[in-house]
Amino acid sequence: MALADKFNELHKAKARKTDFCPYQYMYDSLTPENQKALDEAWAKGFSANLVLSALRSEGIKSSNEAIRLHFKGLCKCPKK
Repeated sequence: MALADKFNELHKAKARKTDFCPYQYMYDSLTPENQKALDEAWAKGFSANLVLSALRSEGIKSSNEAIRLHFKGLCKCPKK
């Protein structure tokens, strides 16, 4: 395979949809119980740092930036 073909193959494999939101992707991958716990944490007013620390301690990847963009409505989630 030519190097140019490999670049194209890797680019397609890593390309994300235009409506990709890292927070929503992470949320959708959670079990229903964990989704409920996360929803309750937000409803209780827990800070993004506290939520992020708890997620990471459970091995769930997310970032402050993804959370901030999602909750400010600046992420790429499909607008409803």
